[in-house]
Amino acid sequence: MNLIKEIRIDWKTNSFSSAIIIMFYRIKHYLYNNKKNFLLFLITFLEKIVFLFLQIDSQISYKARIGSNLRLLHRGQGVVISSKAIIGNYCTILHQVTIGINETKKETSIEIGNHVFLGAGAKIISCKICDGCKIGANATIVKDIVKKSIVYSLNEIKEINDNGRVKRCN
Repeated sequence: MNLIKEIRIDWKTNSFSSAIIIMFYRIKHYLYNNKKNFLLFLITFLEKIVFLFLQIDSQISYKARIGSNLRLLHRGQGVVISSKAIIGNYCTILHQVTIGINETKKETSIEIGNHVFLGAGAKIISCKICDGCKIGANATIVKDIVKKSIVYSLNEIKEINDNGRVKRCN
């Protein structure tokens, strides 16, 4: 999809501050992919000024790959997304979410599928999360979630079967 369409969709589905955050991410990601380093530098400088003025404190790396229809609720407050992150379409991210890597592990990629919900304060560290998962508030995920599940703490995972019923896994 082209850059302008992506930005228009983001403006329709997010608050003003969240749309600003995602807009800067998308422009910087586009410039990075097209090797426009000087423009990337200028946009990054402009972003810092706008974020300071609007009191936005989120960090999304322009090297991350984020699908369409990303929703950042609560102004994207405190959201941190690593350069190694790959995030699918139609994901919702609440405030204070960290998507990062454990640099001591060999596998340092982070993959988040489509239609994933990340609750407030969730930490996703060097793992893969399949499509349709829901991660509860303050959950810390350090292992791959391979089936559609609801995760609400480090040790509590509930799978959702095809009928929509929930069963406990641990």
